[in-house]
Amino acid sequence: MTISGSSTRRALLGVSCSLAALCAGGSAWAQSETATGPATLQEIVVTGARRAQTVLVEERQATGVVDAVAVGDVSLNPQTTIADLAKRLPGVSVSQDQGRNQSATGEAQYVAIRGFDTSFNAYTLDGLRLPQTAGGRSISLNLFSPFAIQTIGIEKTPDATLDADAIAGIVNLVTPTAFDFGDQMLRLRAVGQMAELAQDRGQDSLGGAVGVDMARRFADGRLGVYASAYYEQKDSAAESVAVQNDYKTSRANVGSARENENALSADGLQWNFFNSTVERYGATASLDYRTQPLDLFARVNYATYTNTNTMNQTGLRSERTSGQTNPNPGGANYNAAGDYTPYGINPANYFRVEDVEQELLSVQTGGKLRFGDFTASLEAAYADGRLDSPNTIEAAWRGVAYNGATGNTGASTEGLKLDLSDPRWPMPVLSAGATAYVASQDRPSQIYVQQGYGYLSEVKKTVKGDLTWAGSGVLASASVGGLYETADQDGRSLAPDDTRYRFRTSLQAGTVDGPSIGATPGRLITDFMDHGTVRPVKLVDRRFVENERDLYGSTVVVSQEKLNQGLSDSREDRTAAFAAATLKLAGGVLEITPGVRYEDNHFEARFFVKDADGARFATADRDYDHVDPSVIAAWRPSDALVVRAAARSSYSRPAGSQLAGPTTVSRDPVTNAVISISQPNPDLKPVEGWSYDLGLEWYAVGSNLQLAVYHKDLDNIVVPTALRTGTSKTSDGVILIKPFNGLGGSATGIEMGGRYVLPVDGWMDGLSLGGNLTYQQTEAEYRLSSTDIRKSDLPQAPELMYNLEAGYEHGPVRASLWYNYTGRRLDTVQDSQPDIYIQPSKELNLGVALTLAPGLEVGAAVRNLTDEPTRWSTVGAGERYVSPDRKGGYLETGRVFQVSVNATF
Repeated sequence: MTISGSSTRRALLGVSCSLAALCAGGSAWAQSETATGPATLQEIVVTGARRAQTVLVEERQATGVVDAVAVGDVSLNPQTTIADLAKRLPGVSVSQDQGRNQSATGEAQYVAIRGFDTSFNAYTLDGLRLPQTAGGRSISLNLFSPFAIQTIGIEKTPDATLDADAIAGIVNLVTPTAFDFGDQMLRLRAVGQMAELAQDRGQDSLGGAVGVDMARRFADGRLGVYASAYYEQKDSAAESVAVQNDYKTSRANVGSARENENALSADGLQWNFFNSTVERYGATASLDYRTQPLDLFARVNYATYTNTNTMNQTGLRSERTSGQTNPNPGGANYNAAGDYTPYGINPANYFRVEDVEQELLSVQTGGKLRFGDFTASLEAAYADGRLDSPNTIEAAWRGVAYNGATGNTGASTEGLKLDLSDPRWPMPVLSAGATAYVASQDRPSQIYVQQGYGYLSEVKKTVKGDLTWAGSGVLASASVGGLYETADQDGRSLAPDDTRYRFRTSLQAGTVDGPSIGATPGRLITDFMDHGTVRPVKLVDRRFVENERDLYGSTVVVSQEKLNQGLSDSREDRTAAFAAATLKLAGGVLEITPGVRYEDNHFEARFFVKDADGARFATADRDYDHVDPSVIAAWRPSDALVVRAAARSSYSRPAGSQLAGPTTVSRDPVTNAVISISQPNPDLKPVEGWSYDLGLEWYAVGSNLQLAVYHKDLDNIVVPTALRTGTSKTSDGVILIKPFNGLGGSATGIEMGGRYVLPVDGWMDGLSLGGNLTYQQTEAEYRLSSTDIRKSDLPQAPELMYNLEAGYEHGPVRASLWYNYTGRRLDTVQDSQPDIYIQPSKELNLGVALTLAPGLEVGAAVRNLTDEPTRWSTVGAGERYVSPDRKGGYLETGRVFQVSVNATF
């Protein structure tokens, strides 16, 4: 699916104008009706508080454990992404894609339930599955805007009527309908934002969003129409510091870095600066017809997300260049006393663009027919999504290293040492001569420019239906149903390395001289992360590099074989059938829902391979099925108390890209040596799980309390691994990135949450306190080799997560102070290196809103009030060693200030 941005924006503008015109007449109708009595202001004014109360009622009435949050309250929320708002819910944490500069936006992308891998979720829009376009089972939620989504529901104990490939649970995005409002509504919401870090560094820092939506009911309230359109654009910046390469042991001959994780030395240093422009726009519409015997509906959603970004890296590499020798014994990294003593200090610059475009078009239609004691429902959906990386542009500047010798030739006398006493700010320890050398912008010179691309689309078609019988005895209902779903994927990619154009420098041959970094257009940043850097950070002009790509990149011939290596297509079919019943015992206060679900999966793919049998397109297929029984129960002994219990089986399907596809290779830009190899694993098995939940909920006027315990047992867990193929237990070998099935895993946790309205009078009336907390213990057991079996935490599963919130609503004033904490979590399992961890993340947000007139509210909000880092990745569980390169390092995006207006007519 390809729709031009300009035509889409014109269409959205037209939709907005049409809505305004339609509702102008509607508003006049509302005013005249108000004059005569039937309509009231309460029916047409929409507030975040009212929607939040509705969500609480929905949670209370559910049989299973359901948590939901309303997301459209832009007056109090400084976040304009769905995932950032979802972490308000108990047991929900968020993450970003490190591979596409996404962390630098400061926005969350992925939602994890109780810390389980995001691929363990099923993702639905109004109950039907979304296309998967990121190469895995996870779905990035930054495509969706709070202007188009009303609530996020987290179904933690789905029964047999819902998807079984959801070990963690189901993330359901719910769009509004006309029946969520009064007889009619017209609403205009607008926000303006300023990113403080970008403003402080003299970068583009402003942004804003506008959304308009309307709802009307006709035919005595039976027919409802809802429509909305929105547009958002904002600029931001980010800064990070990281080490260049894997850590080395501080002493020689003591084993691997993993065996000496408290005695390591850093290898190289880099400072990274990011610029991002995020754009979202879309539209949604729904048509509902509701009568006693028949319900009909139709939904259309369109959404686009783009991130136009650049990364500029200034670094100091621990390396020597031609003509420089290493005085250590045997030319190793250790001196005669066995201390880590590298030689050579090479200033380097690197530039990267990883633009991202996402697009989704979904259409759903269906109905429900009631006849006698039976209800039949049928739904169909079509969804077309794509994730496009059209511009993956890279450029690098490298030159002669400083080695302390005269003319920087011969035996080296100096090397790069890093002071790690401040874990958030590694400091290079340099002599005066080295400092002057690396600070100069006369070096290094550009060695290459290159561009790659990536594209993946999926068209998903779904048909599902069920038949339910309702009774009045112990057997309150019985239902059977099924689902058929097809997903067709089309992918193409080209690694930037395959298009590399090399400039002529002192290190390599070429036909065109590479400009020095000083002669390259751009600007210098001297104030970086509130520190000074020994080498100024250069922000290269993106247009200059794009012109180089256009001028020189066209001279590089990419073979058809290389192009074929990036081509793939696949098809996945899923068929499901279920049977479930509802039993009501003890006078109806105890409700039990047993059920069983069967799902059958078929996957087939075509991709390019090159092996001993030659280069060709190959095919692969895989079949697997699963039977998943479940029992969900709810006991309501009084209006105030609900006790819930659940036991269910579930599974998680391996992603197509994990099962089949091309092997990709990453190489060093100068030596062309292989750095890493990424491969699929056709032998992956589905992850299997059993989940057990027990919870208690108490409700009172204005207050509620929730307490739950849970346990999950997992088999065949897929653990992200980075294995080194070197013959010795060092980090000098090639890194093999390949998914493997672990032996098993488990999680046991407790969740609690609630809200309490203080019984006070006067101006403090309306003050409330709330929050939630999740504490869990997880374990994963996996095999790295026939002799290396490890135990660790489950990847991405924090031990502790909590939210604290103080709310205020009195008269025309509303306010919210919200603090989120997500504990340390395992990110990547490694073999000879310590594992990569993400340190705890913290965020304090403040929002204040003031009603100026009936239906008119203004707001001001601040995100990340205490200026905490967005991501802090480390080697090992402690804070001592900041992570290398693409694992994120220590990254800051700063505060975001927002003003808003919300007008409802």
